[in-house]
Amino acid sequence: MDEQKPFHKRMQDVVNAYIKQEQRAHIEQSEEAETSQQSGSPAAATTESADEIGVLRERVAALEEQLRAVERERDELRDKYVRTLAEMDNLRKRTEREKEQLVLFATERLFSRLVELLDDLHAAVEAGKQSRDYDAMLGGLEMIAAKAHKLYEEHGVRPLEARSGEPFNVELHEALVHVPHPELPEGTIVQQVQRGYLFKDRVLRHARVVTSAGARAGDGTATNDSQQSDS
Repeated sequence: MDEQKPFHKRMQDVVNAYIKQEQRAHIEQSEEAETSQQSGSPAAATTESADEIGVLRERVAALEEQLRAVERERDELRDKYVRTLAEMDNLRKRTEREKEQLVLFATERLFSRLVELLDDLHAAVEAGKQSRDYDAMLGGLEMIAAKAHKLYEEHGVRPLEARSGEPFNVELHEALVHVPHPELPEGTIVQQVQRGYLFKDRVLRHARVVTSAGARAGDGTATNDSQQSDS
């Protein structure tokens, strides 16, 4: 159990034990001196005093050995602590390097696919310079767009469509204009201006929309139908 105590606690225990031993030795020495004086035998007192000194020396030697053992353990724990800190720092640096390599690899893989789209667009531009065949150009662009959508979907990107009459959701939509509408209630989407995109379950870009302010007259007052419904 003593080995589980903190270093300073064990040192305090050693010092306290030494003090107690010294106090007991002093009391015993005083009692023996009184006994020696009462018996009147100087030779016996001298022998007993020499024995006490020997006992004290043995106790001091034992305490010194305990102190050296604690100091050795302290040095070992300090070295272990320093080594642990160094290992943790190396692990942190290695983890950061591996993370950077993973991000770099994923980015490189994505752009290796995106350059294919650039090649297709470049080919479409060159074909447009040589021909004015609208149907052929439209078909080529549609193929490139389909290829781009497929590529983005493979990497977790998908379009976020906002439809007319759908409730406005601040987490998915961005309102550009708030206009009166004779049919759609306030707080619903009138028209999508620009589609949004999702990456996994996160919004990559909000869908930009026009929202309805409800059925209102040109002067900003509510229409008769709106007033009757409010009443």
